[in-house]
Order: sequence, then C-alpha cells, then structure tokens
Amino acid sequence: MTAKKKSLVFIIFFCCLLTVPVFLSGPAAGAVTSGAVAISGTIPLVTYNVSVSGIDWTNAIVTWQTNENANSTVEYGTTTSYGSLITNGGMTGSHTISLYNLTPGTVYHYIVISFDPAGNRAVSTDLTFTTTSPSPTVVPTPSGGAGGGGGGGRYGTFTGVFGPQQQQPGQPELPQQLPSQNIQIFQRYPAGFPGLQYNADGQGTFFVGIEGAHAAGAIVTIFPDRVEIYQHHSPGVLFTFWGNNLTINNGNITGLVSRAEFVTDPMNATLALGNVSGSVHAALPALIQPGYLNITITEKLSTDTLNQFQSILGDNGLQLTSAAYSLNVEKVNVTTGPANITFTIPASWVNQNGGKDAVIVTRISDETGKQELLDTVYGGLDTQGNMIFRGDSPNGTSLFGLVTAEAYAAEQKANPNVTYVGVSRSSMVTNLGMFGWLAEIILEYPVLLIGVIALLAVIVYFGWWKRKL
Repeated sequence: MTAKKKSLVFIIFFCCLLTVPVFLSGPAAGAVTSGAVAISGTIPLVTYNVSVSGIDWTNAIVTWQTNENANSTVEYGTTTSYGSLITNGGMTGSHTISLYNLTPGTVYHYIVISFDPAGNRAVSTDLTFTTTSPSPTVVPTPSGGAGGGGGGGRYGTFTGVFGPQQQQPGQPELPQQLPSQNIQIFQRYPAGFPGLQYNADGQGTFFVGIEGAHAAGAIVTIFPDRVEIYQHHSPGVLFTFWGNNLTINNGNITGLVSRAEFVTDPMNATLALGNVSGSVHAALPALIQPGYLNITITEKLSTDTLNQFQSILGDNGLQLTSAAYSLNVEKVNVTTGPANITFTIPASWVNQNGGKDAVIVTRISDETGKQELLDTVYGGLDTQGNMIFRGDSPNGTSLFGLVTAEAYAAEQKANPNVTYVGVSRSSMVTNLGMFGWLAEIILEYPVLLIGVIALLAVIVYFGWWKRKL
C-alpha cells in the first residue's frame, strides 16, 4: 500500500473514532431530544423573620412572616409548657401579635404558629425574651402622715390610703347577680365624681379632692408611681393614674399624669349555657366630668349582629360556627383608648364548639360600624373551671362578641360560586361550576376539543342536514 493510500486510510479511521463518542452520547432510537417536564407538589407553609420588639415591664410585640397568607398565634409562658396563647384569625403574610400583662423582669418562652386556609400548619422553634425590671421611684411625702394634708414634709417611699376603708381594694369578688332569664343582663358602672379631673387641658394635669372621693364612697391609694381610685358601686371601677411627681397638699392630690386607665369589676351572669362574666380594661384619655359606663351581656344575638360577625370572619377565610354572648359597652361622658375585654365561658361550651383555638373575640365599632377580629388570648381556667379569654382592641370599646370559627376549605376560597354546606363536592356543583369544570378539562386536554367538535359535526350532519335533504 502506498504512503498516500495509508494516509487516506488513517484519516478515515481517525474520523470513525471521533464519531464513536457522539454516537454513544446521542439519544436512543425513538427518544425525544427535547421537551417539558411537569413538576407538581405542595410548597410547605413556613414561618421566618421571627422577632420581638417593644419590650418593657409588662408588654412585648412579636412579629414574623409566612410565605403565604395564614392566621397568627403566639403561645407563651415562663416555661416551655407555655400556658397562654394569643390568636388572630386574619389571613396575612406579615404577622403582629402584642403581648400584655407580663411579669416584669421575667424570661418568657414563646413560639409562633400559623395555619393557612387549607389547614397547613407552620410552627417556629422555641424562642425567649426577657421583660425589663422597674426602677424604684420616690415621691414627696407630707409630714401629716397617712391621713394628713399640710405642706412641707420629708421625701421617701410612701404608701397611704385615704377613704372610708383603710385597705387597698385589691381584686374584688364577683358581684352576686340574678339570672338573666337566658337573654341579657345590664349593669351601670360609675366613672368619676365631683372633684376628680384628668387631662382637661390636654397636658395631663391631674386633680383629685380627698373629700370628694369620700363623698363618692371611693378609695384613694397612693403609690410611688401612681394613684389608684376604686369607685365602689357593686360592682365598681378601679382607675389608675400614672405619674412620678404627684403631691398631696391641703387634702388634694395634684400633678402631671403620663397615662391613665381603668378596669371594671367582672360582670357576672347566669345564661342558658352556664355562668359567664365579662370585664373591661381600657386606656383613659381624659376624665373631665362625672360619667358612667353601661355594660350589657346578651346571650341571644340579633340576626343583624350575627351577620356582621360572619361578614368579618368571612373576609378572613373563616366561618362562624357558634356565638356564646356579646358584651356591649355604652359610654356617657367617658372616652376610651385601646382596651382589653375579658370573657369567661364554661369549658363545656368551648369544647363542644371547636376548642380554645377556635375562640375569637370580635368587635363592631359603635362609631363607624367597622367590624374587627381581635387578637384573642386564652388565659387558663378560673376557680370554677371556666375558661378565660381576652380580646385586645386597639380601637377602644363598643360591641364585642365571643364566637367560635373554623377556616373554610381551600377549595371554598378557590371556588366562591360553589356552595359548601357540609356535603361532598360532587353533590354541590352548581351549573356555573359545571361549565367551569368542563372548560378546565378541555383546556388541559385540547385533543378532546377536536373530538367534541367532530362529534357535534356528525350529529348536525345526520340529524339536521340529512333530514333537510
């Protein structure tokens, strides 16, 4: 073989070798070289960016986010057993829950929990924060002693009680009241008396005359950082005015107050569902003249009230399952700021209607008619075994309801034209829903559309055209 032929053979052999990797790497006979792969699955609900802010003696604010809209719950306590929880049924991706009435200088454990409308659950790990400790304060003390007026005097830590009862009122017992005949019960609470004024000038100025308090049957207690006035009226109201420079002179207490609040004695009622009670704890922007609070507990709610409660629940992906009772606060010569409403309810009713996690406190504004879902806290059991719940109302007092609710199924939100009444999907598809269902199938399988058109053409041809001929 000549050199030229050998070179040609070598080149052919080398080219054949180059094609081997290409052949081996190519697709098998009949294989598709390109295409789309359908991937399906469920993205899990997760919580992230969990943090605590606004920590002081008794308060903290917990915030977090979820990767889709879900409700908000914080369980918290001094151990990993927690024991208290706050929930808000509103569906959102950014969550904020405020914690109140905490113990100063205490380490708290907490977790955040969210459920989406489909019932998927996300829970954070155990986290902690520590409330701050109060600093000691000193107020001027009159030399006249516990009951004295007089000027001058020494400075020191002092607690004095003025009034007909020489003791701090503490936590009054529940008033004994007659059964409500299973409908409602009403109570009027006093608010102020002649000789008591707070913030009439908008500058926080405070004045109370001891004699005026005596005449009203009120107990005035002075602490280093506040003055408490318990206005007894079976039941009564405890007012607290916070200030570090309050002075006593000539039988009057005066000074500047940074904030004020009140809490009513619990209002007890015997309803068809058992013994219940409700109380109000609210900020007090001002108290210029004597007034009162009318509080009514109602068991049998009107259809209009129930519809309003259902409206706000429905806007948040929830459905009203039961309503225990409402608590309405009517104010006369009294304004209120942010408030906490405390309800007690028999545990049997709670357990029969979805358990403590289903309980939500709702609010209807007496000024605007706006409906709200409130952050709802489970506070444990009272001495009679009733369950305690608190609703935190940033917009003040008005009409509140204690209800239970459950989340709609995910398909309920996706198919608002379908009526869900506890039966299977196949038995409750409306005409509109049926057309939508057929449209989904045709879009997913377009070859069926061709078949349907062909079938219609055959029917038309043999059923109409042939007959015409």
